[in-house]
Amino acid sequence: MLILRGTARLRERRIGRDAEAGEASTTLLGDWFATALFFWRPRMVLLVNTRTLLPVALPMAPARTLADRVPVAIETVLRLHGVDEETLTAERDAMREVRVAPTDNRSVVGVMNELTRFARWEWDHDRPDAVSLSMRLSGVILGPLSRRAGSPDRELAAVLGIRGPRDVPDNVIPFPGIAGHGEPVTAPPRGPVYRLAVTLQDTDPPIWRRVLVDGARTLDHLHEVLQAAFGWWNCHLYEFETASARYGIPNPDWDIGPPTRDARTTRIDAAVGAGAVFLYRYDFGDGWVHMVRVEEALPAGSVARVPACLDGARACPPEDCGGPWGYGELLEILADPAHPEHAERVAWLDRPFDPEAFDPTGFEDDLRLGRLAAFDDD
Repeated sequence: MLILRGTARLRERRIGRDAEAGEASTTLLGDWFATALFFWRPRMVLLVNTRTLLPVALPMAPARTLADRVPVAIETVLRLHGVDEETLTAERDAMREVRVAPTDNRSVVGVMNELTRFARWEWDHDRPDAVSLSMRLSGVILGPLSRRAGSPDRELAAVLGIRGPRDVPDNVIPFPGIAGHGEPVTAPPRGPVYRLAVTLQDTDPPIWRRVLVDGARTLDHLHEVLQAAFGWWNCHLYEFETASARYGIPNPDWDIGPPTRDARTTRIDAAVGAGAVFLYRYDFGDGWVHMVRVEEALPAGSVARVPACLDGARACPPEDCGGPWGYGELLEILADPAHPEHAERVAWLDRPFDPEAFDPTGFEDDLRLGRLAAFDDD
């Protein structure tokens, strides 16, 4: 069985039979998420695999047969990526039944939104067919894969052991799926405990969080902590900027200016100290900038377990809403039911949104959902 997790606007079109409670994908690659590319003519649907983030595009019409056509589209693209016939046969057999369910993973939804933006660029410039679009999008570097294979095509190769024109290095660690999903995400600190005050810039009233982190962990770990504390979906690239250096995931093909130092191998206490002020940038398209201040460095024995989210105010802006300016416009539209874009923006959010809401009790769950425990980089 294949579970197809569609957005609300797509499910409204009765694209297939709904999944029942307890039904789960039996395919090797797991669930696939689906969203509609409404700007494409004729309209197209974009699928994203939960395990590899591999994209697959196919025509939407006729919507009532979409679920029946999904397995063929997936098999076609997998074959082009070099998946062997034995694996294809197993996936084909497992996909004989397709059931439709709501989306349940914010990070995958965020990746779907990111790939949709790339698809719009393809529409504006070249308008490829569904298969060509699938292959082009598969090479996009994605934030959640930055510490693994980098792009969906290479992640697929790493997971399935594909060897060919898109070989991946031998040291690539295959995606562990949901293993360790229930493991603890906090631990006794090994180094000084940093209390950080983090404020999202250009927001009024300010959106902020106060967190505790182990100074002996890496800046990449801090990135995961801040994602969970604010409620971001970890579907874009990031960077830290101190008074003396930039830290992130180095990419020689894209770096401009001094080389980016590797956040995966840099300890927090090696980059900043007590009283330091530095920047955390997330999503270079929307341009979210957080100011981080080290309020205090505490002895390791003074705190039982870290990381922790101590305090904060206001909800995190929705991903891909256009940065601070776009977020301000979004709030104005949501507050005005008579606005001509009100219904469209409500549908785009696909969930209730209260800009004043903040609940730190969800921090550990968000950290666990981000699979922080599965990637111990230091």
